Amino acid sequence: MKKTWHQIARNHNGDLAASFELEIYKKMLDIFQPGEFYYYIANIAQVEMEFISDGVTKTLGIGKEEFSIEYIFDCIHPEDKGRFILHEQKVTDFFNILPAEKTLKYKVSYDYRLRCKDGSYKWILQQVITIQSTEDGAVIRVMGVHTDITHLKTDNRPSGLSFLGLDGEPSYCNVDVGQTLLLLSKEIFSKREKEVLRLIIEGRSSREIADTLHISRYTVDSHRKKILFKSNCKNLVELGARCIREGWL
Repeated sequence: MKKTWHQIARNHNGDLAASFELEIYKKMLDIFQPGEFYYYIANIAQVEMEFISDGVTKTLGIGKEEFSIEYIFDCIHPEDKGRFILHEQKVTDFFNILPAEKTLKYKVSYDYRLRCKDGSYKWILQQVITIQSTEDGAVIRVMGVHTDITHLKTDNRPSGLSFLGLDGEPSYCNVDVGQTLLLLSKEIFSKREKEVLRLIIEGRSSREIADTLHISRYTVDSHRKKILFKSNCKNLVELGARCIREGWL
């Protein structure tokens, strides 16, 4: 999980200062949560909790000092742990293809069972939003809310992974974690990446692209790698075919 989180933070060291109005968030959460809950702020780049609300004691029966990234993973129900790992990797895939300006515009939601101090398990709805990112879209800090929804689970079945759009962005519900994530297919590239992609499709070399766009060859090669990663293509032939099929240009 730490390796996955470093991917979504794009290996940033996480030293950006935090400045958030927690009391405003708390009042909103008190009104809209369907059960007992607690919230936290996690530094994704450093893989650590920076703030935990008092509600964790009432919900899980543990002290705030006991709640950590390791606690979550260690206490997830064995039947839910594999799904949790897949969901977190899919979240990383999603945010790595998301345009930088939209990083703060999505809430991630799914549930799993978490062990309490007395050994019992509760169904926890995990909802997470990014509250700090870098200019290139790397996720630095997130705010998460864990809500006890045990009383709502009549069939004891998990809900799917969902990416809920904010500020008018489209939502993607019950995403199939077994398939390659190809959401946002027409918007996965930045403006500069589209310029590079167009020249790649024309058959230009990295040196020719660099001269045309007045950038360094190193920068072009970096764009090439990002384009292949975002498109989930292994080579230029596959990239060209998908570019035509998906209408990326």
